[in-house]
Amino acid sequence: MLITLLTIVVVSAVLLIYVGFVINNDVVTQLVIRNPEGAKTALVLYHPGLTSFSKDVAYAFADGLVENDWRVEVATPSFEAPTDVSKYSLLVVISNTYAFTPDAPTTRHLERIGNLNGIQSVLLTLGAGSAEESKQSLENMIQDRNGTIIESLLLYSMAPNEGDKSATAIAKETAQQIT
Repeated sequence: MLITLLTIVVVSAVLLIYVGFVINNDVVTQLVIRNPEGAKTALVLYHPGLTSFSKDVAYAFADGLVENDWRVEVATPSFEAPTDVSKYSLLVVISNTYAFTPDAPTTRHLERIGNLNGIQSVLLTLGAGSAEESKQSLENMIQDRNGTIIESLLLYSMAPNEGDKSATAIAKETAQQIT
């Protein structure tokens, strides 16, 4: 009985350490460029998180922008991601919600960027369920850094989204409306 209990405790501790590591650490990926000849350029930032949900939403949004002839650069918020946003017409920030707040890598990257100099920004706050506090916090971060929010959405992976649409469909439709 004691060995079983100790095994459960050890396995649980290892799992919690792993999850904490994944959600709090930067993930470095190659910068992906979609539609290199596009008329305007957008930077899409997303943290991979624990599932493919944020990546799926990021690329759906990028696809919607490409349909409107945007050049789209997709990156994960890390020390290798772009921090000079002056060459972009649009900043898209996609943040997972953990403990009712935006994910730490996204928050750190916004700190690295600093002043957004009024760049038009779209915010997509992702959550399994209740993430309103995280959405408000992300909006405050962008406003405090002098960004201009043109759209801010809350998209769910488990709870129903507006109109019972998938988060990826909503992301793509939203992007298609940006010219």
